[in-house]
Amino acid sequence: MDIAGAELLARLLAEHDHLPTALGVGEQRLRLFVTRHKREALRMRHFFMPAHHFGYAARRTLIRAANTPVGSALTKTLEN
Repeated sequence: MDIAGAELLARLLAEHDHLPTALGVGEQRLRLFVTRHKREALRMRHFFMPAHHFGYAARRTLIRAANTPVGSALTKTLEN
C-alpha cells in the first residue's frame, strides 16, 4: 500500500502542484481502501500473532495443510 500511495501522491502533486491539496485528495481516494484493509487486518491479527500456544499450533497446522495437494485445491476453490 505504501508504494501505491507514493505513486498516487506523485501523480497528484503533478496534477495539483500544491502539497496540502494533493495530500487531501490522496487521503480521500485512499480512505475507503485503507479502512477496509485495516478492519480485515484487525480481524485476522489473532491468526498472524496468536496469543497462546494453541493458536500457534493451529496456525502451523493450517499452513501445513494448505501446502498439501488437497489443501491447495481446497484453497483455490475457496478463493473463487
